[in-house]
Amino acid sequence: MFLLGHRGARPRRLVLLVVAAAAASAWVQPTAGAAPKPTLEQVRQRVDDLHDQAEAATEKYNDTREKIAGLQLQVSAAQQKVAEMQKSVGAAQKDLSSVAVDTYKAGDLATLSLFFDDDPDKYLQASGLFVSLGDRRVAAVETLKRQRQSLVGGMTDVQEQQQRLQQALADLQSSRAEVLAKLADATALLGQLTDAERGQLGQLRANGDRTSLADLGVSVPKSGRLRCEDVPVPIPSGRAGKVVSYACAQVGDPYVWAADGPGSFDCSGLTLMAWKQAGVSLPHNAASQAAEGTSVTRSQLQPGDLIFFHRPISHVAIYIGNGLMIHAPQTGDVVKIVPLRADMVAAVHY
Repeated sequence: MFLLGHRGARPRRLVLLVVAAAAASAWVQPTAGAAPKPTLEQVRQRVDDLHDQAEAATEKYNDTREKIAGLQLQVSAAQQKVAEMQKSVGAAQKDLSSVAVDTYKAGDLATLSLFFDDDPDKYLQASGLFVSLGDRRVAAVETLKRQRQSLVGGMTDVQEQQQRLQQALADLQSSRAEVLAKLADATALLGQLTDAERGQLGQLRANGDRTSLADLGVSVPKSGRLRCEDVPVPIPSGRAGKVVSYACAQVGDPYVWAADGPGSFDCSGLTLMAWKQAGVSLPHNAASQAAEGTSVTRSQLQPGDLIFFHRPISHVAIYIGNGLMIHAPQTGDVVKIVPLRADMVAAVHY
């Protein structure tokens, strides 16, 4: 029996044909318009870019913290100055009151009695007193005026310093939010990988480091963690020796943004603490550290010198010799020894 002409069969067959065609179309072009999945190398590059951006925001955060510390001192100093000015105004007011009392005591009645006195010298002496009181009154008024003007200026300065402090605090929160957002993006990107892919990504990084180190005659131990004892670099003497020794002792400590020890560091936190051992006080900011000391070229590098990266500067490392450096790289990593990077933009010697 030919079912196509059956009244109930035709609609059902058409529905089946339409569904089959749609399914076939979806199977043939399942990713129409979708972006291709990025390679592991592309993921690595994107994650590194996000971490670089997070580090730039971290250094901005560190710089703002340094400014806040200075502004807090300025506000405190300005407030103390205002307190001293208020005392000066009070003293000037007291002096003016004293002059007013003396003027009242030497008023018209006193003048009249002296006029009728038998001793003319008393009148002449009193006349001098009135002139003196007048001079004192003018001087006291002028002093009070100056002190009040100074007080107003001091109070204005306090207000301006406080406004700058409030803006810096707002900037601090903004930088913190930016750091967290970049790190969240990097974490989300890595979260899209399978465990196997994340393992491959880690191996990709490790192989790159091993190859670069091998070029310098350095073999990474089986543990995978290179320490200063594993590299042919002698610890120098003097201040540089203290810097390098401290940095070597921190190898393996985790990177934590805005940290300066003990036990965790960001890039400029590590360098400031290393040079602190040598008696040199540095700000917790890579760009500010680059502005201090004496600039040196790549060929002039000595152990203990600081090396800077990116424009504007947002990363810093410690040169330890033989083409090697120690740095705190990024979130999720640890303080480590790596070959001196080719993208160095500045270096300084202290």
